[in-house]
Amino acid sequence: MSQLFRVQPVIIMGMHRSGTTLLARLLDRLGLFLGSHVEGHHEAIFFLRLNELILRQARASWDRPDPICDFWHHPEIMWMTLHCVESDLLSWRSVQYLGWRHFFRYRSLARFDRPWGWKDPRNVLTLPLWAELFPGAKIVYIVRHGVDVARSLVVREQQYLQWQRVRFRERFHRPSLRTHVERVGFRGSTRCLTLEGAFELWTTYLAYAERWLARIAHERMILRYEDLVRAPIPHLRALADFCGLSHIRSEQLQEAVDQVDARRAYAFVSDPMLLAFFHRVRANPWMERYGYSEVPGSSHLRTRCG
Repeated sequence: MSQLFRVQPVIIMGMHRSGTTLLARLLDRLGLFLGSHVEGHHEAIFFLRLNELILRQARASWDRPDPICDFWHHPEIMWMTLHCVESDLLSWRSVQYLGWRHFFRYRSLARFDRPWGWKDPRNVLTLPLWAELFPGAKIVYIVRHGVDVARSLVVREQQYLQWQRVRFRERFHRPSLRTHVERVGFRGSTRCLTLEGAFELWTTYLAYAERWLARIAHERMILRYEDLVRAPIPHLRALADFCGLSHIRSEQLQEAVDQVDARRAYAFVSDPMLLAFFHRVRANPWMERYGYSEVPGSSHLRTRCG
């Protein structure tokens, strides 16, 4: 598969609400092609749908990912999935990623000759597939403090639940050929409606990421969200070099840095309830592993390439 592609991709991954969107926007500013058709979180719709289909086939989901493990451990299933995805990548369907202008020029994603990649937090779960398809891919993996991630997930899911309450009241009595469950049933994540559930999911993603990364030899760059937003320029220069983005202009770098808000690092410390939750989970091995077990003070560079 690697010989078919002129340029190997950059795979951006990390737990949901960990800064993958910020990372993608920054790299896009620096010249990394992330797709012609992207949705609001800077995710290429083409790869977004492929990941969604893979998880669905495994009977897994972003917030209930465990069935994916059995999926990858079955050689025949892995082989079939690899060939299906490879066929889609090399087909005309890649126009959804390339856009018509690039598609007419290159005719195939395999011939695309500039640095490219895609962002999806669920790459953490589907990495075994992508690593097999792209042996020369580079992986950018971002980690954020578990309490901030948990809080952000809970806020998002509670907002979504509130929206669904409104939709339920407005649409329940409307005539329709579809069932009520289809039209107005709950579609969010019950797991992430609590800090405990969201934090547990954070540890699950970190465990999967480390498990898959330990089994592959791909180049990877691992960084903490807090370090990125507190010292963006050196991290952006390192990211640009890692991703093969050359000739970065100073105005490009400044435009990218202007998107960064350092106040979002360790946001939980200003909330007494979240600070109390932090003290309950600070001894978790994953908190200690990434330097999150202490009340935050000065920022330390924790970026690794290799």
